[in-house]
Amino acid sequence: MRRVPGWRVLCMAAVLLPAAFGVHASTPVIWKQAGLGDFINGETRGVSITGKGRLTLSPVLDLVFESDEPLIWCLAADFRGNLFAGTGNDGKLYRIEPSGRSEVFFDADELEIRSVAIDRNDRVYAATFPDGRIYRIDPDGTHEVLFDPARDGGLNGPAGGTADGAGDDAGAVDGPDAGDDPGDGPNSGTGDGTNYIWSLALDAGGGLYAGTGEQGRVYRFDEDGGAHLLAELEEAHVMALAVDGSGRLIAGTEPGGRVYRISSDGAISVLHDSPYGEVNTLLVGDDGAVFAGALSGPRRGTRGGRAGTGGASMPPPSTGAPDDPGGGMVLNAVEVTVAAEAADRSSVRGFATGGSVVYRIDPDGRVVEWWRSQTDVGLSLAIRGENELLIGTGSDGRLYSVREQGAGTLLNELQESQITALWPDASDGVVVATSNRGNLYRLRSTPVREGEYESDIRDTRGRARWGRIRWEDEQPPGTSVRLFARSGNTDSPDQTWSEWTGPYTDPSGEALACPPARYLQWKAVLGTENEETPSVSSVSASYLTRNNPPRVHAVTVYEPGVYLRDAAPGPGGQSAQTDLPPDIAAQVGNRGNGRGQSASSGSPAYRKGMRAVAVRASDPDGDGLSYEIFFRGEAEVSWKLLESERRAPSYSWDSETFPDGEYVLRVVASDAPSNPPDQALEAEYLSDPFLVDNTGPLVTRIDVADGLLSFMVRDGASPLFRVEYAIDGGDWRVVHPEDGVTDSETEAFEIALDGLESGEHTLAIRARDTANNTGTGKRVVTMP
Repeated sequence: MRRVPGWRVLCMAAVLLPAAFGVHASTPVIWKQAGLGDFINGETRGVSITGKGRLTLSPVLDLVFESDEPLIWCLAADFRGNLFAGTGNDGKLYRIEPSGRSEVFFDADELEIRSVAIDRNDRVYAATFPDGRIYRIDPDGTHEVLFDPARDGGLNGPAGGTADGAGDDAGAVDGPDAGDDPGDGPNSGTGDGTNYIWSLALDAGGGLYAGTGEQGRVYRFDEDGGAHLLAELEEAHVMALAVDGSGRLIAGTEPGGRVYRISSDGAISVLHDSPYGEVNTLLVGDDGAVFAGALSGPRRGTRGGRAGTGGASMPPPSTGAPDDPGGGMVLNAVEVTVAAEAADRSSVRGFATGGSVVYRIDPDGRVVEWWRSQTDVGLSLAIRGENELLIGTGSDGRLYSVREQGAGTLLNELQESQITALWPDASDGVVVATSNRGNLYRLRSTPVREGEYESDIRDTRGRARWGRIRWEDEQPPGTSVRLFARSGNTDSPDQTWSEWTGPYTDPSGEALACPPARYLQWKAVLGTENEETPSVSSVSASYLTRNNPPRVHAVTVYEPGVYLRDAAPGPGGQSAQTDLPPDIAAQVGNRGNGRGQSASSGSPAYRKGMRAVAVRASDPDGDGLSYEIFFRGEAEVSWKLLESERRAPSYSWDSETFPDGEYVLRVVASDAPSNPPDQALEAEYLSDPFLVDNTGPLVTRIDVADGLLSFMVRDGASPLFRVEYAIDGGDWRVVHPEDGVTDSETEAFEIALDGLESGEHTLAIRARDTANNTGTGKRVVTMP
């Protein structure tokens, strides 16, 4: 068999490309961006993206407090309007007065102040990390250790020394397992893992609650300082606490991601068992609904992993990547500077980098997914006004507003990386605490005067000539919308890009003045002179790229007799034959096993004499393609046209019009359907050689001697597939050749005729080759 040389894959585009360098495709491309899914990929500065996919001006964010701290973990306010912000990595608690004056109100020995609560007497409770303690700080700044798990086991132990000389009886704890010896109970002290205090909450009666790890305990502290172990959960960490309108405690946990409800007598029930690893934020609305934020990584390990309950004591929860194999602390999105002696502690906790979900749990127990993000991590919750849930996230410092299920508005995108705490204030605003850096802002309801939105980058995949830019907007009186655009040849803007062109002010369309390039970006600048805001719902820009040639990736010639139903040249039914040669059977649905297949449009089927070719091609410009198919025999020089201007990438024909022999197909793909004739480009591909064989095997040298029938079967082109014989019109019986396998173009056979009755008998022989051609032979013999 003659082989086609390695250069059989030709690309006429390589020849046509120099001539077509300045040729542009005839069909312009319209790049349109509309809706939240498109706009969220851009960059906002003073621009909100509503849940319905509109660009509007963001509400004002006034800087309230600018610190030198990298982290602000928590916020609270007293009845005099003072704000208190707990920070890291120096464990300082700042007080910010309504006038804006700020001071360090308390400086803890620990690295971080993770949670703050303020009672009705304006006493501040601060929980520290990683060596968890709870400090009580009076309005005049004097303070004492209210609770220290490391001190005498933390249950019924003395308060120990305090900064202001408070008595030794403060901080006594009564737990369900407490005995006469405060350190002997199985649930007492750091020996069983109460090392981390993650959350604090106050009820209406002034009772203080603390959620801890690694034992998953919840403690209750009376106003006089008495402490009680309220509940011990089958979870390692109690990450968040809140109190509902009935005075019941709500707890969010890790690693099982559950939301618990705990009554005043310590009775525990599960409000929601989420599929995620950590419920890290909780909020109770005025209507009694509970909002629970969960990190959308899967659960890590198994539940019930408390020390002393048969499971291993877990390290502090990680809000890092879900597939973190060790489950330790991951400092993915925050730069943390710690003291040298603490730098190797796994308890320094970082921020998550995956997505998150917020559930709404109604008072009747109904749970719905209220908001979800695949990228932003929910870190804080607050309610503003009526039914507006605010969600602070990282690691892009985004603030979301959600008024109805699934419809989240991106209100603001801050320069800081995380929004770690939110606190509604008395002026109907919300204080926003950030980390990296640690600052405080007050969110107003009025819009900023001007904001900008920069789109993501459009890659045209070639040198493009720009058309017009259009947009849909609403401009109330006193507002404005201006658009700008720039272009370049790098995938992110740099000094080689053009300057911003514009402004474009006509929404119905203006010609872009950007120089031809591969990449394009647009910018919308929204402005107002009052408290109204304009909006933009969509932006589209058209361009025309230089025409690129199509690409032919493969040409497949099917086995003999296989055709493609949508490419068949005329009517005809599928053969009922169910024992096709293996290669043919594989392409028509394994009919060789007799099971058959219900063919649909375009599926392979079988009909004797048919051949089919399928082309796999593409066009980088998305142009429509047409195909010309040529053939040439083994000893021929010229190509003959088999089919022209075919839109389908496949073709079937009757090969019985071809003399037997070896052939090659040449397929030419053209983008002519999408371009003027003088600008169309082509690419071509040569198939592997294939055999046309429509001639059946020849049965020869039939002879009978000494009770044996012998004969030869010879085929001119294809190997034999099956040989059978029948006696006196009986059933066909398969016979194997002398070498045992029917697989050559010539085979010799012998059949023993023992057992035949005396007299005349008719022997018929039938042979088939792998092209499914049939040949027959006949011999009449007389048995003695």
